[in-house]
Amino acid sequence: MSHQDELPVNRAILAVRDLEKSFDGVCALHGVSLELRAGEVHAIVGENGAGKSTLTKIITGAIQADAGSIEVRGHSIERNDPNVSRALGIAAIYQQPALFPHLTVAENIALPMEMGSSRQTVNWKSRNRRATSLVESFGATIDPRRLAGTLSMADQQIVEIAKAVGADAKILLMDEPTAVLTEREVERVFALIRRLKADGTGILYISHRLEEILAIADRITVLRDGHRVACRNAAEVGRSELIEMMVGRSIASVYPKRPVPIGNVALEVRGLSNEREGLRDISFAVRAGEIFGLTGMVGAGRTTLARTLFGLAPAPSDVFLAGRPHRIHSPADAMRFGIGYVPEDRRRNGVILEMEVAGNISLANLKSVSRRGLVSARSERELAVRYVERLRIKTPSIATAAGKLSGGNQQKVALARWLATRPRVLILDEPTQGVDVGSKAEIHELIVDLAERGMAILLISSELPEILGMCDRIGVFNAGRLAGILASSEATQPRIMSLALGHG
Repeated sequence: MSHQDELPVNRAILAVRDLEKSFDGVCALHGVSLELRAGEVHAIVGENGAGKSTLTKIITGAIQADAGSIEVRGHSIERNDPNVSRALGIAAIYQQPALFPHLTVAENIALPMEMGSSRQTVNWKSRNRRATSLVESFGATIDPRRLAGTLSMADQQIVEIAKAVGADAKILLMDEPTAVLTEREVERVFALIRRLKADGTGILYISHRLEEILAIADRITVLRDGHRVACRNAAEVGRSELIEMMVGRSIASVYPKRPVPIGNVALEVRGLSNEREGLRDISFAVRAGEIFGLTGMVGAGRTTLARTLFGLAPAPSDVFLAGRPHRIHSPADAMRFGIGYVPEDRRRNGVILEMEVAGNISLANLKSVSRRGLVSARSERELAVRYVERLRIKTPSIATAAGKLSGGNQQKVALARWLATRPRVLILDEPTQGVDVGSKAEIHELIVDLAERGMAILLISSELPEILGMCDRIGVFNAGRLAGILASSEATQPRIMSLALGHG
């Protein structure tokens, strides 16, 4: 262990010592230790399967460790369970808020405070007052009588935090709390976190977004394959070093862009406008073998353009494919013209979670696996095996439900579906959102391979390092229009942000 690993211990409100946990003989945690101090954000980073979720489940009492110990404020917990952890002031907030959608804000906030109470009547005025006070203490205004299911994701996160604070939680576990939030909503959550820190709350923060980690964390623990490989002060470590610790290889392997011969124009858009969808006078061209990036602020029009090109929001104008004009009225038209589309929300639109891997892969290309109108199980199986091997999809079998795979492997299944249609133009909307660094590197390598095979690729991403590391040219959106197109050699983060904010 290096001297940088040995950080001074002061005001530890939570300590885990030498935790061990195995599932069916597979080691998930091996001798993992960490400490959380009052008033700090301690980030936990690592690839999928590194042990982050297992660690948080042990701390919250959802599962028991095979060995090791947990201490809260210096007192050892003999046997942890959700009720014990809640009584000790431990609360968890996840990517998908665990609110009861058909209960009001006030009712959701009151639940942990009133559990075990023998009162027969409810003081609704007191409930509403308490909920309003808690929410307003975080600078938000939310009607306590609103149903939780009608709130935005950001407001639901605020209610989750208010619920935890109202129940006197002083140890807060936040697992991917910003994964589905806009940049403005993320800032609101960060403001809440800073407020909690000032009040002495200790926060364990898990996220795949390394820029967020470096912006909000005081210390960072890195897990890899169930082992703790480092614990560092956030101010002393950079993004590339974090990636190397997480995956055991350099950042260059995460963005493996190679020079690729650029061919003829595969897709051209000339003055495309869609007033109903907020697009104005969009013009650009993508050539065979080129990775053309689209970025900008959330809501600026990037996804709207992707949906328009795929016929989900048809525009009253032609696009040009291989120099020929085409009017795209529907996804069926787009597929017939050689366009594939992997959407942003893979869990809702990218894969069918309950359907097996083989069925997901063949879904957009049923004709190729059908005989006389019936799906051939053999042809479907052969297609699935081919793409599972080609994309290195980690799955127990092609009969496994897609929902049981990791996020990165679900994304590969979504990619396989459209690659099976052999598109000439592939639109990828946030293809690595919410996946770990190792899976991100594999997806990037696949994108480069597709470009080398002559595919024209539209890569939409909010991550500027991904855009800068992967794209030949970059189109920047602002308020429904293309504010500028930059060659990779002239693109920088400040220049892209300037265009995205309308200052270019």
